[in-house]
Amino acid sequence: MIESSILEKIALLSPGTKLRKALEDIIAANLGALLFFVDDVNKYRNIMQGGFELNCSFTPERLYELAKMDGAIILSEDVTKIFSANVHLVPDPNIPTTETGIRHRTAERVAKQTGKMVVAISKRRNVISLYVGDYKYVLNDRRLLMTKSTQALNALEKYRTSFEKIFSTIENEELRGISIYDVARAIEKALIMLRIWEDIYPYIVELGEDGKLISLQMSELLEGLDDIVFLLVMDYSFDELKMEDAKRLISKMKEERDLSTLRIVKYLGWDVQSVAQAMELVYLPRGYRILKYFAKLPITVSAKVVERYKNLKALLTATIQELMSIEGVGEKRAHAILDVVEILKSKIKQL
Repeated sequence: MIESSILEKIALLSPGTKLRKALEDIIAANLGALLFFVDDVNKYRNIMQGGFELNCSFTPERLYELAKMDGAIILSEDVTKIFSANVHLVPDPNIPTTETGIRHRTAERVAKQTGKMVVAISKRRNVISLYVGDYKYVLNDRRLLMTKSTQALNALEKYRTSFEKIFSTIENEELRGISIYDVARAIEKALIMLRIWEDIYPYIVELGEDGKLISLQMSELLEGLDDIVFLLVMDYSFDELKMEDAKRLISKMKEERDLSTLRIVKYLGWDVQSVAQAMELVYLPRGYRILKYFAKLPITVSAKVVERYKNLKALLTATIQELMSIEGVGEKRAHAILDVVEILKSKIKQL
């Protein structure tokens, strides 16, 4: 996942912004440009030579006209001011660079030396390159971005449908015990969806206004997934986990690109060697998900309830006095839990 600080810079260049309009005008005129964004222009006088001071408000039209000159244009980080133009940037020549063109070599070195954002527009290739510190990001063609984003949206819709089928099975069967393999399958589908989102999110940011609708659709498809994965891990891990341990476990699973259902079962702490073994493992949930979504208990209070009753089946025997003796459970929360218990009991009768 690209760092949020880099994504913020990419967003500045996205369609719908005034800066992007200027960049597109520069490309359309077959011009090149070197833009250096600073917080305080005086900090970087040591790498700036020549040029002329402007200190004027930023407009796309002004930037476009200034790009007709060869030197760099110095702008404020919030893209509200143009400090100077036709500036010769002289970064440390000993800073390594992988670029070949003079403009891009300068851009990379300036970014590495200052840690600030530098944008280079290639006159020959009509490509916009963003440099921030050691990081480089080349803006993609808008049509390609839309195609990739649409494909990702279609994939998410298919995975969400598959996830809902598996999750529905878990909800319907968990009072009788659910196969750990089915739990792992649900977690796998959810993690794939979250990974697709992480991979495509920079493209959505880069699309700016053009990507808003797709972003809204994706957000709806992903709604609640992080929470569900966390609660499934808390409910079905072999060992009782603390919240921090569960989050670390999920992070490890997210990082593993070749994650399989069997690997997830093992991540949950179950000692199995085959899918068949995993399918035969039937387990009762501890009750974290039920307590969160139906009794509306904070996870810290749910942990106290789980510590007392161990699993959902044992919770069915709870009394008001027992519940109120648990730390963090007052009369209101105790009645909320008992309401859930009654719902679960009626559900068992229907099974």
